Amino acid sequence: MKKIYSLLISALLISGISQAQSLSASNVYVSGPVFMMEGHATITNNSGTAKDVLVQRTINNIVPGHVSYFCWFECYGETTSLAPDPINIPAGSSTSIFKAYLESNLIPGISYVKYCFFDMANTSDSVCVDFVFDASTGISEVPTDRNFISKPYPNPAKENTSFLVNLNKGSKGSRIKIFNMLGAEVKDIPVTDSRNSVKINVADLKSGVYFYSLWVNNKSTGTGKLMISRD
Repeated sequence: MKKIYSLLISALLISGISQAQSLSASNVYVSGPVFMMEGHATITNNSGTAKDVLVQRTINNIVPGHVSYFCWFECYGETTSLAPDPINIPAGSSTSIFKAYLESNLIPGISYVKYCFFDMANTSDSVCVDFVFDASTGISEVPTDRNFISKPYPNPAKENTSFLVNLNKGSKGSRIKIFNMLGAEVKDIPVTDSRNSVKINVADLKSGVYFYSLWVNNKSTGTGKLMISRD
């Protein structure tokens, strides 16, 4: 069976393209583990002039408990559907900065989310991408009879990284701790739910190699390596 942190590639549909439009989408795919899926798309300006491009999210059908959000000029919370800031795409150029995220919170099901990219000066000049985030498989493979922490995703991380954690019955005082190369503790995050995904902000950490570990009943388990990169 595939491990929980193996890549899950979902089927995608690209819509809304016509000959009159200058924006196009390519390299569209979904990656990441089932608890934190990441949609990718490269947006290209095929015209002869630069364009200020915005993106708007439309949730077609989302499983209750799933959380959807995206990054364009910056990363926005789940309540933001229209990016407040445009990205300037020069004539004939592309950008791959866009990321669409879906946190499943270990709830099985398939969520469908559409993102449309459009020229601020001409909203009819647009291209839309439909992402299919499939969390219907893989969740059952997470062990439920022992303390478990997945590999982090993304890794290397830039702003945030997430772990999937399962705590055995009777586990107390559970925490995720991150240490630098000198062994100094730089993060100490409490884990309150027995089976959940935990997102950790690492924007304050310098680029380099760190180590993480799940601590349960004052004992370390599931140690691994986390890379922080600002590039």
